[in-house]
Formats: sequence, C-alpha cells, structure tokens
Amino acid sequence: MCLPGAKSANHTPSLLGFGCAVNEQCTLKVPNSQCVNGMCKCKSNFTPIRRDKCLPPAKLEDYCLNNEMCMMANEYLYCKWIIPRIYGKCKCPNNYVLTKDEQCMPMLESKCSHDEHCAKITPNSECKSSAFSRDSTCLCKDGYNATKGNNEENVTSISVVSLGKSCKSSLECRIRDPFSTCLNGVCECIDRTSECSVANRGCYNDTFQCRNGKCISWYFVCDKTVHCDDGSDEDVCNKYDCPKEAFQCGDGTCLSRGSVCNGRWECPDGSDEAQCYRGGGQSSAHEINCYSTLVGIKCNSRLHQCKSGQCLPQHTFCNTITECLDASDENPDVCENGN
Repeated sequence: MCLPGAKSANHTPSLLGFGCAVNEQCTLKVPNSQCVNGMCKCKSNFTPIRRDKCLPPAKLEDYCLNNEMCMMANEYLYCKWIIPRIYGKCKCPNNYVLTKDEQCMPMLESKCSHDEHCAKITPNSECKSSAFSRDSTCLCKDGYNATKGNNEENVTSISVVSLGKSCKSSLECRIRDPFSTCLNGVCECIDRTSECSVANRGCYNDTFQCRNGKCISWYFVCDKTVHCDDGSDEDVCNKYDCPKEAFQCGDGTCLSRGSVCNGRWECPDGSDEAQCYRGGGQSSAHEINCYSTLVGIKCNSRLHQCKSGQCLPQHTFCNTITECLDASDENPDVCENGN
C-alpha cells in the first residue's frame, strides 16, 4: 500500500495516541489531527474524544459531546447533558451572565481567570484569590464594597428574567436585556414602544416564554416535566391560576393541553375528558350527525371540534393522522390547500 507523503511502506494509518512519522498517517483515520513528536494528536483548537475524533469548539447553545468543546469557545461554558454522557448543549452556569455579545462572564464570587472578565460585569472588581477558596474569584477591589440594594441584590439569588416575567430587581432584567427594567414587579422595556414592550416579547403566539427568554411549545407547559432551563414551565402551574397555555381542570389543577381529550382521565375530577366524545368502532354518517344534533357538545375553545361533534386535542388537526370519525381533521382542502 502506498500512503500519501509516506516515506516507506511501514507508515500505516494511525489513531490518536499512536505513533506516526508523517501527518497523513493521522489524517487518513482522524480528520483535524496531525503528527506531533512522533504521535498522532488533535490540531490546536480541537479536542479529542476516544481515539478516532477531534472535535471543534462549540458555542453557546451549540450541541456538545463534552465540556472541552464548550470551553474552547468560552472558558466558562459547560456541556449540560440532554442525554447523560451522550450529548448536550453548551450553557452558561449559574452565577455567570451573558453579555450583549453572548459571552459568558463571571459575577462577584464566581471563579475567574482575568481581571477584565470580572470588570465587564461588575465595575471596580478584579480576579484574585481569597482566603476562602483555592481558585481565583471575582472580588471588589481594595477600597470598594459589594452593594446590596434595589438594583444589586445578592448575586447568589439572581436569575435571568425576560420581558413580561416577574422580577425582584432591575438587575435580573438587565442581565437578559440591558435596555429593560423591573417595573411593578415585571420586566419591562425602559423606553416602551410598539417594538419593545411586555406585549412584544419575541415568542410566537400560543408558545410559552420561559423566564430566561427561551420559547417552548404550549404542549410542554404543565406536563410535569421541566423543559425550560429555569423550570418556569412548571413553576407557573398553580392551582386555579394556570397559565393560558395550559388546561385548568374543574378542581383547579393545571394540565398540559396535549392531555385533554386523549382518552385518559388525568384531571382528578375527570374534567379533561368530560366534554370529549370520541366514539368507537365504525359509525355511519347518520349516527354521527344524530349524535352531534342530539347531544350538542360544544368543545372547549382550546380543542379542535370535528364536524361530527367530536372534541380532539388541538395538535391532532392536520397532523396527517385521521382521528375524527368523519375524517374532517384531515380535509385536504384545508390541510393541503389552506381553503
């Protein structure tokens, strides 16, 4: 076998950590690798995983396979697992904040590596070691004290809050958007306009906005599983005060709207299935029309009502699966042509 650039037939392809004589021995098996001092290693700004891959940097919210991918883009990022030890997304940890250019930087008492990183978030602070930690942390410079007031509360309790969400201080709002403030307990634009206000937050209609600004589908709100990084999709599910994106049972319990009329009794009082006629087996058009006329069920405004009178979950409409007895949920004129 003749290898590109090889000087002898003994120069066979190598994996990371194995011997080599020329770069091509490494790159034939592992892209973005090179031969360094007789051993195959990843190029600078790439990190190894197993023996056969050199991974590139991963920025904030990029998918990652280990912490090193994130840290190559920003030293303070980490890989938050979606499936443990398989893959995740690069996130900014607690007590660190995102700057306007989406750089993750340390707040007071957070680990740091450079003075300018601390000063970028907290003026008159620097990165230095303390008697209480072996690591360098952001601390106030000599002659300055950390403030703790209306706009600068204890950093350990600060969270990132987006427009329209409840806040305790203006700092919580400004971390997310430097042009917002905490007004009457809600994050609002400093200069309210039609383009910037709590009524124009950036999420599509009928989606839920997490406190940190992330948008998720209504389907995931109050489904007893946390989908917002800050858990706000479940924190807002208070009895008799359910968010508009969720379903409120007759006894006040909050439930995902995706659970309504799914054939399973999930509200304690069964109100999620109380107005849902699903039928069974084959029904004639006469039977369907007769049922609809005699019973006169009116579906909840959050549900889809078939022409037959059935009430089905909203997400079943035009999902390519016929679920209405009369097939009106998959009418081609509506689903394909928009008529």
